[in-house]
Parts: sequence; C-alpha cells; structure tokens
Amino acid sequence: MSSVVRIFISSSGDVVEEREKARQVIAKLQRFYGDCVDLRPVLWEDLPLQADTSFQEGIDLVLHGKHQIDIAVFILWSRLGSPIGGTLRRADGSPYNSGTEREFDLMLAPREQTGGKRPHIFVYWRKDDAGFMKLVARHSVDKLSELANQRELLDSFIKHRFHDEQGRNIRAIHTYTKPASFARRLKV
Repeated sequence: MSSVVRIFISSSGDVVEEREKARQVIAKLQRFYGDCVDLRPVLWEDLPLQADTSFQEGIDLVLHGKHQIDIAVFILWSRLGSPIGGTLRRADGSPYNSGTEREFDLMLAPREQTGGKRPHIFVYWRKDDAGFMKLVARHSVDKLSELANQRELLDSFIKHRFHDEQGRNIRAIHTYTKPASFARRLKV
C-alpha cells in the first residue's frame, strides 16, 4: 500500500501556465515513484465545489477536511488574486486581500501546530518585469489601475510575509523568470 501525498497548488489567475506545469511535474514525479507513493494534486479547478458556498469557502472545506495537505505550493507573479467576500476574515477581524493570502494563512496554521512538520510550504515568485510590462501593454487604460493595485498588493504581501521590519528575509521565497524555469525549480 502506498502512502498518499496531497499537494495543494495555490495561485491567482495570472499564472495559468505555471499551474499546468505544476500538474505535469507532479505527474512526472508520480511515474518516477510508481507504487511507492500516490501524489495527488489539489487544484481548485478540479475540486467538486458546491453552489451553496463561495469558491473560497469550498476550497477552505477541502483544506480543513479529513485529508490533510502534505505540501502547499504557492505561485505568484503580478497579482495577489481576487478579493474574497462574505464572512471569511483574519483572526483580528480584518479582511483578506485575496484567496491566495487566506490559503497561505490556512497552511501556516497547521504547520505551526505540528511544530513545522506539515504541510511543507513552498513559495515561487516570478520575477519578470519585462513580462509584466507586456501584460500592461495588452490591457486597456481602464484596466491599468487594477493591474497596478494587484501588483502593489502582491509586493506588500511579499514584503510583510517574507521580510521583517528591517527588510531581512524571514521566510524562503524561490524566484524564477519564466514558466519553464518554474517547472525546473519545482521538481528539484
């Protein structure tokens, strides 16, 4: 009997190619490990999310379900993600800026509760300013403020979650420049 390893992939909509690359890397690793381990990717688009909850509430149910997440992979580029509504709030009552931000907190909590044993959390940040400028050039003027706001939210998230007040690194964040280099970094 093989052990099951559940791998949660979290990202916003700007890294669709990387999400597919993550799925491919997991499939390739599954072929390598064969019957020794059962690698199960957990992506929101594959989940049976019900119509009586929001997307985020449905994802939360999976993350809090009886089957624990063993590995959480966060992929970031130009957006922090879509805002979430409803009653989903931080412990202090403030709203989350996105589902990605909430999912990061949801993965940190069990990691702290298990003394750093699970889930293993990996964050990959696409550092591609030229690609971002191409993205900006493809959008109409009325979308520019939304793009800038999302980039600011992402930059703030990285600044506050991965650096201390003096700007020193407190959490690891892996950088890459293109989706292909992300796949190489993920499988290492």
